[in-house]
Amino acid sequence: MNALPSFILKKIYQQGSLQATQEGVSFRLKNILGPGIVTGINFIKINDQIYNSSVIKIIKSGVSVLAGQITCEDPLLCKLNEDITCVIQNCIELQGGLNKIMVELISKDVGKVSVSVSDTV
Repeated sequence: MNALPSFILKKIYQQGSLQATQEGVSFRLKNILGPGIVTGINFIKINDQIYNSSVIKIIKSGVSVLAGQITCEDPLLCKLNEDITCVIQNCIELQGGLNKIMVELISKDVGKVSVSVSDTV
C-alpha cells in the first residue's frame, strides 16, 4: 500500500508525454514531491502488457541506466523538480487513443509505490 495518496503520486506523471520512439515507448516524470531514493523498479505495465526491469531504461540528467541496475546498493537519487524519462525498450503495445500505464517501484523512504495513470497518443 502506498504511503502517499494516489492523487498526489499521479502528479509526477507528465501528461501528454507518452510516445512511440525508435527504441520502443517513452514517457516523462517530474519529481515534484521532494528528494527521494529509488531502490528498485519492479515493472511498468502498459495496457495489459507487463515489462520487467531488464527492458526499462531510466534517463535523468543526461545519464541512462537500466532499471534492473537500480538496487539498495546502487539507488537512483531523485532531486526535487528533476525530470526523468522512462523508456520501455522494444515495446510496441501502444494503442491509438487512451493507454493505461502503471509503474511499480521501491522507495527507500516509503517502500513499494504504485502509480497508475492514463495518457493518449
